[in-house]
Amino acid sequence: MARLVILMAMIAVLAGCSSAVVKPEQMPMTVSSLPTWDNGRLGSLAEGENHPAVQSLFQKAEQARQLGQWSAALTYLDQARQIQPRNPAVLYRQAWVCLQVGDARRAQQLLQRAKVFAAGDSNFLRRIDALLVE
Repeated sequence: MARLVILMAMIAVLAGCSSAVVKPEQMPMTVSSLPTWDNGRLGSLAEGENHPAVQSLFQKAEQARQLGQWSAALTYLDQARQIQPRNPAVLYRQAWVCLQVGDARRAQQLLQRAKVFAAGDSNFLRRIDALLVE
């Protein structure tokens, strides 16, 4: 009986040590999460404030983009989407890379999905629509 009481006390103490963790889907999405455009070209894929793991994958995708390794860039962006499947900024970047490799159909599908998750942010939706036009 004493062991059970001690075990319960230890569990209670450990439960008090835990901290709240922000889930990836709870990260706020804003237009600043999207890459900028410069003379009709996309800026760095790594721009914006995002979940730390996603930000790291965006940086790797940007390095692959700079080396012209489009399949590697898509792989990193796919991994980012596995972490945050409802993040329109991830979908937006994937769509842009798909356009660069000539896969307009997949880019359109990704952008349509991004529009669903970006609902309510008119600036974000405008950026998505601009890429859809391309």
